[in-house]
Formats: sequence, structure tokens, C-alpha cells
Amino acid sequence: MKTEPITISFLGVDERSKSAYQLFFENITPIQYELIDDCQQAQLCLIDKDSYNVQQQYDELTKNYPEKYILVLSIIEHVCTHDREFFLQKPIKREALQELLNKISGYISGKTILPSSVPSRSQIKDTVMKISRKYRKKPATEKIEEPVKPVISKKDSIVVPINKKPKATTANAGKLLKVENEEYFVGEQKDINISDAQQLQKIFYAPEKLLQSVMQKAREKSQESGQIVQLKVMDHIFYFDAKSQKVYSTVGPSVIRHLCVVHQNEAPTFSVKPEAFRSDLAFILQASEKKSRRKHSWSMDAFLWVITLWCSRGRVPAGTDMTRPVYLMQWPNLTRLEQIPHAARIAALIYDQPRTLFDTARQLGIKQRYVFAFFSACKSIGLSDVSVRDVDRLFEPEKPKKSKNKSILSKLLGKLTNFSESVVTKKLASNADK
Repeated sequence: MKTEPITISFLGVDERSKSAYQLFFENITPIQYELIDDCQQAQLCLIDKDSYNVQQQYDELTKNYPEKYILVLSIIEHVCTHDREFFLQKPIKREALQELLNKISGYISGKTILPSSVPSRSQIKDTVMKISRKYRKKPATEKIEEPVKPVISKKDSIVVPINKKPKATTANAGKLLKVENEEYFVGEQKDINISDAQQLQKIFYAPEKLLQSVMQKAREKSQESGQIVQLKVMDHIFYFDAKSQKVYSTVGPSVIRHLCVVHQNEAPTFSVKPEAFRSDLAFILQASEKKSRRKHSWSMDAFLWVITLWCSRGRVPAGTDMTRPVYLMQWPNLTRLEQIPHAARIAALIYDQPRTLFDTARQLGIKQRYVFAFFSACKSIGLSDVSVRDVDRLFEPEKPKKSKNKSILSKLLGKLTNFSESVVTKKLASNADK
């Protein structure tokens, strides 16, 4: 008996990603799936929580259709609100997605009983909260206190329509997410008009003339040699160790930051150290720490990230095609990198779908310099570039499995080949005799 297909709809999923899911669903057996556009009619709604502005749609769906099955996909950990909601972290493993979909289809078809016949603690809590909210609305004897209004200057004042949430302006968003001395990392460049050629030149910088290029060369030399590379630039010493993926210096961030704004007119010197130098380096660093009372070491990625921010200051490398979209290869480890405002929001938007840098700033409602700084820093450590991202980045690449019967298959194929060749030879010989 043929079973009815499970209907699935999407929220926050672009057309190219839908095509990728379509191919994926076609290969799932034995359950059939049908993709439809209407979330209200679908039995299962697949939501990409990393998509821009999908939170409101998600809230409305869970509020208006609490019994609907939901599958949330996100890079960031998501906590499910009820038993019919499921979560899968990106990049998606095909086997994990298929296993989860099979499980959900069992609940939908009734073959498997959903473990919700007895109310859970969360359900009881939700019910109590709903009841309390119901009876808390506009009580007759209770006076609703007006919220304390913050003092807002005329410069920052915003007129907000009644019953509508205020949109976060660039100024307010910057204040909420502002980091200490953020101008060191993102500069103070004002937004430009993209159609003005003169203004466009203001957002470019030349990494090859700054400390960024020197540091990248030192890293490459260490990776090529597999040894510690000593870099001397403007009488300051840096050590790059590809084995430990560490960078050591005899000076601290305050000195290095000033070096980043100076054009490197003097040629730096590089020297590859022998393996025995590792023990000497420990004494050098120990003496430097005693002198400055600070440890000057970074992971290579974290070091190049902050160097690029200090050099770019809210600009992009010269030659970047600003008309083409940019993509993010993988999610940066923002907990171990120097923080800049809006980094997580920018990452989520361009990881979901390639966009131009100008469009990214416009959609997020933030200053262009935040997006430019983030892109430049990601590009310097190989996480981002200007291109059209392949849609198959949605799914985790499948690793080819080694077959234990490889030799048997090879032998069988060889025998079949030899057999076919012998048959052809015999036929040719018999035809020649005739």
C-alpha cells in the first residue's frame, strides 16, 4: 500500500538552497516527501534560523501553529521549545538529516508515538505561563505602570509608531554593541555613495604596503619550512611557529598597533631557525615576559585577524570588486578572535547567502565600515572571498568510504574484462576459419 508523501515547506531558505534540499529529498528512501510553499498547510516546516529576519516568522509560526512539526537548522545552538520541534546544527550531515526526517515522519504518520502523551515539565510551565498572561492582561484594579523613559538627546531621538518595535538605527546599534576603542579596529570612515567614484576610493587600502603583508609572508615561510621563522621589522622581533600555530613577540599590542599604520618602507628580514632554537626561544620569551610583565603570544589566526583589523580600519583590500557578492567558507571562531561590533550578524547573513558588502550593511542597518572590517579580517585568514558560493556548502562534504572488498571487486572486474576479451578473440578466430 502506497503511503501519502510528507509535505514540507521552508522558512528563510533561498531558491538555490531549496534546489539542494530537493535533490536530497529525492534520494531518501523509503519515505516520500513533497515540497510545498505554504507553511500553514505543510506537515513539517524546515527553518533556517541563520537567515536574516527569520526570527519574526519563526515566532509567529510557533505561536499560531503550536502543533506543527518544526525542524530548525542553524550554525548556532538552538533550544527547542516543545516536543514537535527538532534541531540540527550546520553544516548538515546527510545521514543525520535523513535519520531525523525518518523519525519525524514516523510521528506524523502515527507509526511512532510522540513522547508527549504525558505533559512534560516544559509543557506544564508553558500552560501556567499562558494562563498567567491571560489573567494578567489589563487587570481592573491594577494600574499599569509606565516604563521609565531614558533621557534621549535630540540628536538620537527616534519617533516610533504605536504598537511597533523601533528599528535599530546605526547609531543605537553601535552603542549597544560598541567595544572599547572600536575605532582602532573599524576606523571612523563614514558611509559612502557607491555611485561616486571619488568616495569609492576612500574604502580601499593597500595591504602590501603595511605590516599585514609582512606578517602574512612570515607565516607562509614558517609553513613552508616547518620551522620557527624570526621576523625583524623596524627593530622589533616576531617569531612564527607553524608547528604550534603560534606567534610570539618581544613587544605588546600597543606597540604593534602603531606599527600597523606605518608604511613599511624598510625591507623586513626573515631567518629560518633550526630545530634546536626552540629551547632558546623559551628563554628569550621568559626574559621578555619578566621585563614587560606580560605574555606576548597569539594563535596565528587570531594574530593575523587583529593585524588586519588594525591595518584596514574599516576598509577593504585594493582591487576588491565591490559589485560582486562575498561568501563565508566557514563560521569564524568569534570567541577567540578580537571582537568587533555586529560580527555575528554579518557572519550569519553572508554565510546564509552570498551578498555584496554594501547590501550586507544595508540589510543589517549598520555602518559600512563594520562589514568592510569583518570581510578584510576573514579574508586574511582564508575564511572569506569575493565569489559566488556553491550551494552544496549547505551540506557537510561526504567522505569517501574505503571498501573492504576493493580487491575482490577489482579481481571480479578483471575476470569479466578478460572473459569479454577472450569471447571476442574466439569469435574473430571462428570468423577467420569460415
